[in-house]
Amino acid sequence: MGVSNLGYVRLEMQDPAAWAKFAKDVLGFGMAKSRDRQGTKYLRMDKAPFRYMIEKGETDRFIAAGYEMSSKKAFEEQISILEKAKVAVTRGDEKEAKRRAVKGFASCMDPSGNLVEFYYGRDKQEPFTPGHGIKSFMTGKMGLGHLVIPAPENKETIKFYTKNMGFGVSDDLSLPPFAEGFPKQRIYFMHADNPRHHTLGLYNFPSPSGVIHLMAEVGSMDEVGYCMDRVKAAGLHIFASLGRHSNDEMVSFYFFAPGGIGFEVGYDGKQIKDWSKFKPTKTTSGDYWGHEYDMPVVG
Repeated sequence: MGVSNLGYVRLEMQDPAAWAKFAKDVLGFGMAKSRDRQGTKYLRMDKAPFRYMIEKGETDRFIAAGYEMSSKKAFEEQISILEKAKVAVTRGDEKEAKRRAVKGFASCMDPSGNLVEFYYGRDKQEPFTPGHGIKSFMTGKMGLGHLVIPAPENKETIKFYTKNMGFGVSDDLSLPPFAEGFPKQRIYFMHADNPRHHTLGLYNFPSPSGVIHLMAEVGSMDEVGYCMDRVKAAGLHIFASLGRHSNDEMVSFYFFAPGGIGFEVGYDGKQIKDWSKFKPTKTTSGDYWGHEYDMPVVG
């Protein structure tokens, strides 16, 4: 397996500074040094040079996920696999690589239109302490967390990530339709080459923000609770109450970050030490308890 973890994400915001302030005041992220003159804000969670790129743009949306490859060899092999599968791959230039604090990166599109980036050679890491008394985010070799992205072209997108990107299957979750007249919901969870239960989830419906949600994991239940208080104090909408998932056993809550970006903050996610002994699951219930939804009505 070539993909080690989710190394960074890119967001476009009309006001990057406001999103960065939210990330500091609510999530406990820190500011990283600027790597361009385009108004981009770089946010830290750990020793990595950055984990979030918040870029200036005309809309508020998710741009791309950046996956770390284990080596330059794995990076080149990944390009070769994609090209053999007739996937158009673009190598990033030196200037754009420096913006991402990597030695080299490439990009392509998945069958549902999501931009995928992958890279090797992250810049030197430096000490970092999160805010709000958070001891540390659960990152390191497991990457920044996980994300769930829209995948309306469901079968082809699953095939792309499992066959072409080398992700392993963790869980295939089926849920009832969210409204009458719609098909069943499906979230296909996949892991990278690290112990985190899932690094990527594919949801069989589109999303106007370009992402279903992003997840940051902390090291204690109290840290989840304190964050939930900060979310409420900031006036942000919590759309899923505190609960425990049935597949990765994460205790978490969900809210809308600025720009309509779904965000999950959780604790106690399952880790798999030996994937060769793991049998992928098929579940029909998302939660053991909690996670009562309060989605805003649009229109």
